[in-house]
Amino acid sequence: MADTPITAAQFREVQGDEYGQYVAAQTIFVDGARAFNEGDPVPASHVTRGVVAEDEVKSITTKAGKALAAGTTEKG
Repeated sequence: MADTPITAAQFREVQGDEYGQYVAAQTIFVDGARAFNEGDPVPASHVTRGVVAEDEVKSITTKAGKALAAGTTEKG
């Protein structure tokens, strides 16, 4: 049985969830290859599966992290 297709809006939401949680805190190498530059979005599944260590990423789901991702500084 094939998977039920999803709409474009549903796909964007899934991608937002996957790529909207972490950014690289530094250059990250995976299996010897440069995978992410500092500030690049990192898939949440890479972090949860241990492909990328938690200390190599910054969460952008916090107020400070969202400001970081937006390229602004926010106090408070």
